[in-house]
Amino acid sequence: MDSTDFDRRAVAHLVVPKYDVAVIGAGVSGLQAAQALRQQAPELKVVVLEASGRIGGRVKSINGIAPWPVEVGPEFLHGGDSSSIKKLVDAMGCKQREYPFPDRYYFGRERRWLPSDSDNPDVERVHEIFGEMAEQDESRPDESMRAYLERKGVNENVMELAQAIYANDFGCSLDALGVRESIHEAQNWSYGDTYFVLDRPLQAAVDFLAQGLEVRKNWPVQQVEYSTEAGVRLTSREANVVLADRAIVTVPITVLRDGDIEFCPPLSESKLRAARSIGMSTALKIVCAFSYRFWPADLFDVVCTHTFVPEVWFTTYPPSPPAIPAPRERNPAPPKLLGAVVAIGFVAGDQAHQIAQLPEKEIFERFLAQLDTMFAAPERHADVSSDASGSGAKDGNGNELKLRVLESCFFEAVGVADVSPDIHPATAAFSGGHIENWADEPFIRGAYSHPSVGGHSARGVLSQPVQGRLFFAGEATHPGVNPCLQAALDTGARAAFQICASQKGVTSRL
Repeated sequence: MDSTDFDRRAVAHLVVPKYDVAVIGAGVSGLQAAQALRQQAPELKVVVLEASGRIGGRVKSINGIAPWPVEVGPEFLHGGDSSSIKKLVDAMGCKQREYPFPDRYYFGRERRWLPSDSDNPDVERVHEIFGEMAEQDESRPDESMRAYLERKGVNENVMELAQAIYANDFGCSLDALGVRESIHEAQNWSYGDTYFVLDRPLQAAVDFLAQGLEVRKNWPVQQVEYSTEAGVRLTSREANVVLADRAIVTVPITVLRDGDIEFCPPLSESKLRAARSIGMSTALKIVCAFSYRFWPADLFDVVCTHTFVPEVWFTTYPPSPPAIPAPRERNPAPPKLLGAVVAIGFVAGDQAHQIAQLPEKEIFERFLAQLDTMFAAPERHADVSSDASGSGAKDGNGNELKLRVLESCFFEAVGVADVSPDIHPATAAFSGGHIENWADEPFIRGAYSHPSVGGHSARGVLSQPVQGRLFFAGEATHPGVNPCLQAALDTGARAAFQICASQKGVTSRL
């Protein structure tokens, strides 16, 4: 090889790739934006730049706990009427099961179960208050939902139900839940109240969206330089560079708010203020695997008051086929699963922050104690050695729960014996688990945006394009204050539409 060949190779290595559109983030919104561009303007060259080593963003499932991949991110479709995510999974041929929300109620202090159609006055009152949100005046002074409920004079049980049913579902506490944006969300929600559970992991929808796209993983964008004349220059943390005519920013609001990406010139103060106004707390999923089911077969979801975890759900899926062994493996041992069924505890907001400070062992102990209390045989409730808040307990013989750390942050239960399944049904069947703390995801750092005190109109400001070069998408930019998967899809499609229509003077309605 002569020096001329060497120089050519060096120059080729230094050539900066150029695209028509660069999409920052391979979550659902980013993939939808790229896919919409691919379909509407196939002549455009599009690349998706993903900071992490996987696609899907907050859609995430893990293997090895149950005979199916377990969702540690979103698990349900919220509403099906006119929903883009419902249309997507229908197009994929997914079968779906419908469930009401909440399915059941559990009052921890009284150790009492109620069905979803209960005429309990406290349950009726909390649904009445939130059901009237769509009729309220959106221009009213803003306040937290807790302050709003206090002014209405609700009792402690109604306040607890509001936290467990509504605030926890929104991904925050009552103190952080804003009334004006809650009114706006209620007035714009048109998808119905049914929950849909797919016959496969939501990762299947992510993979479907990613078909045919160029995605660069482990490419965290650190700087975005943009101008009307020169287009956009994107630089990664490792100093790799991509050039594009336009860019779509789909990163979570936490990443934008915390300044992970430097924009040159800086984004306007109004846009930065909007980003700071949109709240996004964290969420924990406590996944417990069990060797057998100890709950009713028709139980899907239970909202709990005065307990360690405010919501527990029980979902099953068709078993996934085992992984195909590598060609060199002969008679490989079947993969070991932690359990046959799972129960998942979901907690968000301040309560999630508090629980996350506890040792993992204590988190499992307290969640199992809650399940023991909830599902102990009725005549044995007095024997359960824990209080209704799930404060942590030993089994009937004083044995402590012992956990062994496995790969992928799994925990396997070992060394617990002689536990009565009547008194401690959860502890007796427990075989291991996993705790997913979304605050620990470095490129996400939280759950999803929520109606925020002082956040009214911020999402519209955040979603506005900049100089015809930068476009914004992601659930936090949805004007309807919709933190669900359909918002991610809709805003990704909106950004793609804005790019395609920018030379035609057409305005997107989203």
